[in-house]
Amino acid sequence: MQIIFNDMIREIINFTENLIADIPDIMQWKVEPSQGIHIIVELDNQGRWINGEKDCFCTNTDKDNIPFAMLVQYEQAGSRVGTTMNKVLDKKKQIFSCSPFILSFKKKSLSNDKLEGFGIEKIIKLLPDYFANAQNTCLLEDERLIQLSKAFQQQCSEVLNFLQAKIVTQKIKGEDVEVKLFDLIKDDEYINLYLKNATIEEYRSAHDVYLKDKLFNCNNYNKESENEILGLSNFLNGLNSKKPFLEHKTSLNNINGRISTKEANVLSDFESLINNRILPNPLPIVIDDKEANKAIIKIFNEDSDPISYREVLNRLFARNNIKNLSDYYLINYSKRKSIVLNDVDFVPLFRFAFDKPLTISNIFQCGINEEKVFKPYTSIGISNIFDFERIVVKSIFNNSLVKIKDDRYSTNYFGDIDPTYVSGGDTMYLLILKYRKAFYDYIYKSKINAINGLMFNDMMAQSILSNIQKDDVSGRFSWNNTIKEKLNIWFSLYNLFNNNIKQEEDMASKVTELVSKMSAVAKGQSHFENPEEFAFGAGQIVSYLIDRSVASNKTYAMLEPYLQKSKSGQLQDAIAQTIAVYKHDISTYKGAFQSLSSDVLTYDDNIEVKPLLKFFLAGCFCDCVIYQKKDSNNN
Repeated sequence: MQIIFNDMIREIINFTENLIADIPDIMQWKVEPSQGIHIIVELDNQGRWINGEKDCFCTNTDKDNIPFAMLVQYEQAGSRVGTTMNKVLDKKKQIFSCSPFILSFKKKSLSNDKLEGFGIEKIIKLLPDYFANAQNTCLLEDERLIQLSKAFQQQCSEVLNFLQAKIVTQKIKGEDVEVKLFDLIKDDEYINLYLKNATIEEYRSAHDVYLKDKLFNCNNYNKESENEILGLSNFLNGLNSKKPFLEHKTSLNNINGRISTKEANVLSDFESLINNRILPNPLPIVIDDKEANKAIIKIFNEDSDPISYREVLNRLFARNNIKNLSDYYLINYSKRKSIVLNDVDFVPLFRFAFDKPLTISNIFQCGINEEKVFKPYTSIGISNIFDFERIVVKSIFNNSLVKIKDDRYSTNYFGDIDPTYVSGGDTMYLLILKYRKAFYDYIYKSKINAINGLMFNDMMAQSILSNIQKDDVSGRFSWNNTIKEKLNIWFSLYNLFNNNIKQEEDMASKVTELVSKMSAVAKGQSHFENPEEFAFGAGQIVSYLIDRSVASNKTYAMLEPYLQKSKSGQLQDAIAQTIAVYKHDISTYKGAFQSLSSDVLTYDDNIEVKPLLKFFLAGCFCDCVIYQKKDSNNN
């Protein structure tokens, strides 16, 4: 895993460098200035502020006039490293900017009781230490820029006092009302001052020097090699020098475990792209194919609203007339307070389309009644892996792992899940936790061995059990579309995950054969010849017997006592006891029920029934042959 991670870091660096080179403005995509007040400060030749109110912008009132691109570039060229205040240049941790040409703080600092002074004085008293630190850190020995920054520092007090006193006119309930500018912003919003006399290149150069000192996790472990500093990147690194048990014992003395300041800067850009929602999740980084990477990023950002990873690949394959993607790292991440990697893996070949389209046949006759006419659903075709996710995975996990509502499509393969909102109760909740990673590997990384026959049988049985535990019976016992849809999936896709069975064994047609066999047994024309026929017949009898119940609140939980039996003899005893309960409602005349139940009750009583569960459930939810009209000979 460590090798994969190190290789991935190198590929992330290459990926980000190529992306920025090919799309120079990508770092400004989808980025807006922070909420609050922004003022661009211009100094004259004597270093005095040229009072230009036209260069003062409030995001809450001047939306149509704000130079977004310019302010974004200023802010990016003075932003701090990370999401905490540990690497700012202000000892009091009230000033958020990290540049000798920018002053940025939150309005709530003006009322911070721990700071000296009143109102704007609280910030003005912090300026000498902040700017001295910024100049020493970012400007090195460039005397011209140092003097420019000092002039900016001296004028910040005047600008701040001007802003605090500034009165603006606002429409309130149709009337012009004069209010203080500071009253238009919230406590958590920012007041930002930018020096206009410095070029954006000078901003960035100063910020690069700041990053050079701050991007590494801990400077205690930096090493110098060929006039270049190498250190442990702050990217996805939790090293804390105050906690020795967290130290990287295997890499502290290994120069190859470190990266250069330039590479650390690129990783910081990559983190910014994630924070700016420029990169899809999961993110594929194709090795040695920057055109594919650029195409993926452009597709992801071409709509005003974010699109899903599956939609990105759908468009990519459709436009380029390809069916596969190969040789890439797939990175699944979460964005909380910081970036968390959920999964990282190398994918040799992604299978988008199935070699042979899959079909979910309507074996169990799901359908609806329209004007007293039953209309069965049509078979469902599955041509690609995301159709499989949308149809199959959604159904198996009761729309709780893959959720589709009002055309909104979401998945949760790695995040926390609240069992309260899982349809199917604890059974389904535990099933999702048990198998969601396997489905992620199967779908997104084309690991066809991630799911085997035993796993598929278990998840289908448990999924149906979740319905049995929760659903009510409406009409006949076998009339439950949700369970029948899952049985359609189970039998239609059985061969997909059971590679060890004979390929000629068609499980879908097997159900049709079993129904035909039951009809013959019910007519007294045949007898059970194998355990599958016995299990299917037992399901038919149990379904018919539960229909005999006159309870007003019947549920499918009535099936559970039969599901708990491990031997055929135990199941036969349970069926016999139920027949005794409902014998008053069952004709004793020689007919379909007597013939079918006779074979069920007299078949071998020492068979393991757990492996036959799917056939028992199939018998329960196929139309019961006992209800079929008897032909004239039987009558």
